[in-house]
Amino acid sequence: MPVSEPAPPKKSHRGALIVGIVAAVVVVLAAVIFGVWWFVLRDDGTNGASTPSSSQTANQTDDDEKSDDVTDPDEEDDKPTKPVTCGIPDATLDTTSLEGDAMVAAFTFDSSACGDGEFSDDDVQVTIKDSDGNVVAAAVYDFSAKPLKFSRGSATAELAFAIGQYWRPFDQIGTGADVVMQPDATSEGDSAAGTSTAMGGANIPSGDVERYSQLAMDWQRGHDRSAANAFYSTYTTQLSSKKYGMEIEGTTWHYTEMYNQFLRLRARHRNALLIWSGDYPTYTKNKTTDYYVILSGEGFGTTADATAWCSSNGYTSDDCLAVDLQ
Repeated sequence: MPVSEPAPPKKSHRGALIVGIVAAVVVVLAAVIFGVWWFVLRDDGTNGASTPSSSQTANQTDDDEKSDDVTDPDEEDDKPTKPVTCGIPDATLDTTSLEGDAMVAAFTFDSSACGDGEFSDDDVQVTIKDSDGNVVAAAVYDFSAKPLKFSRGSATAELAFAIGQYWRPFDQIGTGADVVMQPDATSEGDSAAGTSTAMGGANIPSGDVERYSQLAMDWQRGHDRSAANAFYSTYTTQLSSKKYGMEIEGTTWHYTEMYNQFLRLRARHRNALLIWSGDYPTYTKNKTTDYYVILSGEGFGTTADATAWCSSNGYTSDDCLAVDLQ
């Protein structure tokens, strides 16, 4: 009986699968290693050295922008520094003087907030009041045209008040006068011309000017009464006699015009006086009791001397005559 040969063993499919997986893993690893070498480790002088990566480019751009922001200290020193501006300071009236017929007032301005800065507001009304609260000067100034320069919180400046902007002879404004600075003020017309040292200002509203002129005339005739009483027994000269609302010399005479004339005459004659005709016999006996009269305030022993003074000062008989008040 023939002996049968054993059957050949069956091939294992599982073993083949394992071998295939291993081979595939090897291929993938090889590809990864090659890729790493190609993009990272390989340096043949053409890749990496001449073409920066995107991250390198971004970093370089940031560095360039930062370098542009850096200011050269020398360039910073060359740039002019703009003075610090400050708000309304306190003001003190130091002195008053006369230049032409303009009153020049010297002020000291103080503000700790100003430091070494400047005050440059426009439309600022500067008002001077006497110790009784009467307004004796007011005008609106543009400090942007001529700023106040502060040093350690203090500054000095002179301001000019033209005729129609002050209502008291300059030498009769006491040292106790108060000064008020008001921002955003309303003015009328352009600024008046200044003087050689003082800045000029614009007028305040005309209604206020008329009211302050009337008050000034009342104050003035009360102030001048005692000096006028000396001319009961001696002579002086009359320079003007005006009634409110009268039309003469091409002008309708209101309080503003009458007080402005008084200030102009007093600028020429420091002894000039303003009186009310109804207070003195020489006028009441002629029934001229409602006139504002301006006297030169100069004393004379005779009418001839008084008349001679008129001529020597350039006045005609229409403008200047000898009077006594009795």
